[in-house]
Amino acid sequence: MFKKTLVMVILVVFVIAVILGLYKILNPKDKEILAQGNYIEATFLAEAILPETAEMVKIGDTIYDSQGKKCFTVTDVKVVPSEAKYVYYDQNRLYVENTSKLKDVYIVAKSVDKKYAWAYPYGKDLIMAGAHLALYGNNWKFWVTVVTVKEVK
Repeated sequence: MFKKTLVMVILVVFVIAVILGLYKILNPKDKEILAQGNYIEATFLAEAILPETAEMVKIGDTIYDSQGKKCFTVTDVKVVPSEAKYVYYDQNRLYVENTSKLKDVYIVAKSVDKKYAWAYPYGKDLIMAGAHLALYGNNWKFWVTVVTVKEVK
């Protein structure tokens, strides 16, 4: 009876040790492990934005995630006329109008922290080309598409 109990205790301790080891490997908090990755530079596209809002983004601004953590610093901003079309149907005719007063905003930003996994975490999202997510500045918020992502030193 004593041997069975001893084997069970050893087995439980082994399983707990494996689980803790996997947790430590998959969730690194060590500064050396976190410093092994590179920074990333991402290009975001916010489409069909009002001109007043588009002009609020400035070089040097900080981009936060949904929890308020600093994630990116804006390195370049390009505001261009939007190519968005307004399409409507009236009296059996289809009308297409160019809404030229709206702007597209290209935001290039560099990450504040280094990437330590296969993708850069941004709140509950990951920064990957083609992803749609919300960018938060000091006094603005855009729904954007991630156009490019590249690693920088």
